[in-house]
Amino acid sequence: MFDMYFYYKLYFLLSIPFIVLLATFFHYTYKLSNNSLLVGIFTPVNESIWEHLKLAVYPTIIWYIISYIIFNNIILDWKKWFSACTISMIISSFIIVIFYYTYTGALGIHSLILDIFSLILGVIIGQYIAFKAYANYDLSNTLLYFSLFILTVFLFTLFTFIPPKIPLFIDSTTGKYGINN
Repeated sequence: MFDMYFYYKLYFLLSIPFIVLLATFFHYTYKLSNNSLLVGIFTPVNESIWEHLKLAVYPTIIWYIISYIIFNNIILDWKKWFSACTISMIISSFIIVIFYYTYTGALGIHSLILDIFSLILGVIIGQYIAFKAYANYDLSNTLLYFSLFILTVFLFTLFTFIPPKIPLFIDSTTGKYGINN
């Protein structure tokens, strides 16, 4: 019989390709849906950095839901699992933004390959930290993680429709903001 750490590592290794592949599909979903407002809440509606963070956040949430259903009889504590999901989606977003602004702003490089790599890097680091947190720390402050989760989803929804007029939210191809601007 395998120990719990084996299942954690298996989960971690499976999560990365799942999230990245789902994110790739999500990148095109808004246009494929004929610009559905509902789909736009969960997928990028333009080429802004903010909208592309949805590619890390929502596939991560979907992974955690599906993997909880699959693995819940084996090892999972749902409160810690939910907390790990929140940690992963927030860390992934921060890594993507930091990496993006490092190579574009600080180094002046604009590269689709680095854009894609930033997603992969963000997912790997976010999942790794969530994996370590789940395996090694007390994540019982569910109210904190629930609040952060709800705040994150709320802000992604709000800023899809009413984005702040700052560079993080500007569509790099049109110079516009949000879904309708």
